[in-house]
Amino acid sequence: MKLKNETYDVGKWLVLIFLPALAVLLGGLGDLYSWGNTATIVTTVNLVTIFLGSVLQISSNKFHDKKEIGGGDSDETKGVK
Repeated sequence: MKLKNETYDVGKWLVLIFLPALAVLLGGLGDLYSWGNTATIVTTVNLVTIFLGSVLQISSNKFHDKKEIGGGDSDETKGVK
């Protein structure tokens, strides 16, 4: 699966920042306001986060493997040192 840089960046932000923060927020508010099934909701958000993180890591590994083989843009071809 090949992702555009923008898609990867948004996915990475979701997985590393937004979804874990959402899980903590939902867990805290659920306890505070005695919402039912809070643990189930938090677990679901965390499972989705883990799944998306795995998909992003697979995409990242394929990108880096392609760069090592010489099929991708390297910093040298972009003029970056």
